[in-house]
Amino acid sequence: MPSATFTAGSPANAVPLLAGLRHEQILGSLHEILMPRTYLEIGVDRGETLRQAHCPSIGIDPDMDIDQQTIGDKTACLLFRMSSDRFFDKYDPEALLGDKIDLAFLDGLHLFEFLLRDFINVERSCRRNSVIVLHDCVPTDPYLARRHRLDESLRGITRIPGGWCGDVWKTVLILRKYRPDLRIHSFDSAMTGIVLVTNLDPGSDVLSENYAEAVETFSPLDLRDYGLRRYIDELALKDARLLTDPVHLAQFVWL
Repeated sequence: MPSATFTAGSPANAVPLLAGLRHEQILGSLHEILMPRTYLEIGVDRGETLRQAHCPSIGIDPDMDIDQQTIGDKTACLLFRMSSDRFFDKYDPEALLGDKIDLAFLDGLHLFEFLLRDFINVERSCRRNSVIVLHDCVPTDPYLARRHRLDESLRGITRIPGGWCGDVWKTVLILRKYRPDLRIHSFDSAMTGIVLVTNLDPGSDVLSENYAEAVETFSPLDLRDYGLRRYIDELALKDARLLTDPVHLAQFVWL
């Protein structure tokens, strides 16, 4: 069972905090069990997740602040201090890595249209059974899901003052609407969850062709209008500890 449970009929602002394994630990387990040959990360920050990789890796972040430990024992670690949009405009990750991307972690700017573009660009360089991990898509109150980080109007209802998921939760809805072929699994990773996506199709143009329509349709959507509990229920959150066990992990993803 997930470490946060949800009781029907509770107030919308009473969704429990997520208390599953932290995303750094989950990424470490994915690297250890799946043994990806290549890895790409958007949103490096201080390198806590990039440090978990042991294979040739790409890290993208205009404001990263890392040390030698982040590179660790990787045979190659390519760092790009730029936006992900600029990176994909200038570089081909397959050419840089010499192979397709096996595992990717997307934790860049917390606005859904940016995460959607990141997903589109990364999927093009993946295999069908590659794994894309999305961070911060499980807000537990409307404050965390606010569009603008400096907006403090809902601060009084949150248990995580200063926390910010942005509106990347909408990306999950978009993937479900336009790409029902994807396999999407959500987990109760501490505070803001993680979402694993596989059964990818690098040749699909569905998202890119419908990008403008999706952005126009979902931009006005607010989590309070959609329904926090409705969204959480639809995610069908799973216990993140399952991702640390090879047998259970194989139910969701494989390389």
